[in-house]
Amino acid sequence: MNAYAKTLSVIVLAALPAGLALAQDAGCIELKTTAQTERTVIGADGKPHTQLAPATTVVPGTEVIWTITATNVCDKPAGNVAIDSPVPEHMSYVADSAAAAAVTVSYSIDGKRYGSPAAIVVREADGTTRSARADEYRHVRYAMRAPLAPGESLSASHRTRVQ
Repeated sequence: MNAYAKTLSVIVLAALPAGLALAQDAGCIELKTTAQTERTVIGADGKPHTQLAPATTVVPGTEVIWTITATNVCDKPAGNVAIDSPVPEHMSYVADSAAAAAVTVSYSIDGKRYGSPAAIVVREADGTTRSARADEYRHVRYAMRAPLAPGESLSASHRTRVQ
């Protein structure tokens, strides 16, 4: 985060990066990324309810829910589809928040090597190693277990917290 953003302690999400589709037929995959926050509202019944609203401006401590929807826009199945969703620099991944059906979720701290939480290792300055903490993940990857049929969509989501 630049000094100006730190001073304001407010982040506008309009220009954050979308996911990246990695596939044999990457041109067939259309991605849509949305950023939302949860808000508590009082319903007609007088009880508090949680609802999602677009995340336009957020402050430190706010959790942002990222939903990436992949749609196959071609007339043939798209195989080996993986969606890489970078965690913005001024945010940290919220542990155990990745959710999607029919995908394998992996993580990366460098955007090059991906794996399960147990497989991600950080080398300390003294040469020792330790498992990476969830807040150190810089990418979340959703690899679909089956081809995406023509016209089919799949959504995946995770949370980040504004630092």
